[in-house]
Amino acid sequence: MVTYAISNYYDSMKGSRLYIDMLKVFRDVAETKSFSEAANRNYITQSAVSQQIAFIERLFGKKMIIRGKGKFSLTTEGRVFLNGCVDILDIYQKTLDNMQMNVGEITETINIETVYSLGFYHLPSLIKSFMNRHKNINLHIEYNRSDRIYTDVIKGVCDFGIVAYPWEQPLVNITYGMNEELVFVCSPGDNLSHLKKISLKKMNNKDFIAFIKEIPTRDAIDKIFKKENLSINIKQEFDNIETLKRSVELGTGASVLPKNTIQQEVKNNSLVAIPISGNQYFRTTGIITRKDRPLSRATEEVIHWITDEDARQ
Repeated sequence: MVTYAISNYYDSMKGSRLYIDMLKVFRDVAETKSFSEAANRNYITQSAVSQQIAFIERLFGKKMIIRGKGKFSLTTEGRVFLNGCVDILDIYQKTLDNMQMNVGEITETINIETVYSLGFYHLPSLIKSFMNRHKNINLHIEYNRSDRIYTDVIKGVCDFGIVAYPWEQPLVNITYGMNEELVFVCSPGDNLSHLKKISLKKMNNKDFIAFIKEIPTRDAIDKIFKKENLSINIKQEFDNIETLKRSVELGTGASVLPKNTIQQEVKNNSLVAIPISGNQYFRTTGIITRKDRPLSRATEEVIHWITDEDARQ
């Protein structure tokens, strides 16, 4: 019965895209028990959700949802239809995956957003080896700030994001990646450049060049010093690590940065990297995806390649 009604519905629509979207809206309403939350998930208005649910109920001639003050439940027909929606959406996604991964002439593009310091220093070698094995997958990569990457992942602008210091968010899944050691960085002419190790206390009241406050690495470093009741004098702030490093090279201040981001400058003797004594401090990284958005097989392949070293062997 459900199959017949859905078939009639499909015939009445001008394209399968709207059909799939309506099934997803119904599923989301049932899962969240909220028209407004389903609207947020699908980037449509609450009235559009109401109209789509009403259309489905008219199509079947059955009440699917019972709503009242503080109450929400599915009718028997609503539960049957929900099961059908879940099955069809699952088949739809698996079909897309099979087409994208198994048909040679079909190429899928994965949209990735990453913070610059991770994208520039980590991704190139990983991308090269991945592309050598996956000829039918294209990667589109853009740099952005972590907070903006979260926004774009939630809005569906990109398939996944790579961020520093990932934080919990109701609509986002986090796959934690590598930990990068933080080190004290200064110019060769700095009065602390001769040290083999440096304590946080030694940095107290030191002139610092830092990221702007919107960048999670800045917030993490501020918390490290605050926990020890220490302070640093922020003389300059930048939203770009390359500009920040150039200023440190000029001797206008020191900084604390992930070790991997200054390896070339240390090799060229334009910067000095000094390990921090006592506790080791790290920048955590993670890949974020939207919880309610199924990942294509190709997207899962890319994420697995980035996060699992064994996959690259």
